[in-house]
Amino acid sequence: MAKKDREKILRKTTERLVELSRGADGRVDEARVRAVLAELPRAFPPTRLRPLLKNFYAAVARELRFSQARIEFAGTLPAGTADEIAAHFSARCGRPIAPAPEENPALLGGLRVQVGDDVFDASLAGALARLRLSLSGA
Repeated sequence: MAKKDREKILRKTTERLVELSRGADGRVDEARVRAVLAELPRAFPPTRLRPLLKNFYAAVARELRFSQARIEFAGTLPAGTADEIAAHFSARCGRPIAPAPEENPALLGGLRVQVGDDVFDASLAGALARLRLSLSGA
């Protein structure tokens, strides 16, 4: 079998394993990931297991990053705000997004939200950094 064909099969198998790892809400579920991992040694020969595990790990990590809104804030976050932010990003992204609030005093004020690779910075520290950059002429 050609290398290109093996890579295609590996990619498709990984996608299928990620699908099997999703819960009813569409997000990757820890218990389902554990169940998939428990079955892999029985379903695949050892020579195929290592690259499959590597791809599966990367795919699950990517899924988790893209299914979570990391909400950094300075001070206190009013009750329900994290859920409202997650609901906004769920609607915007077209998939369920779980809130993950985290206090970060370095922001000085405001908040910063990261969903996957996208960062939305509405913090005072971010505004000051952008101002400093614009004044430096860069």
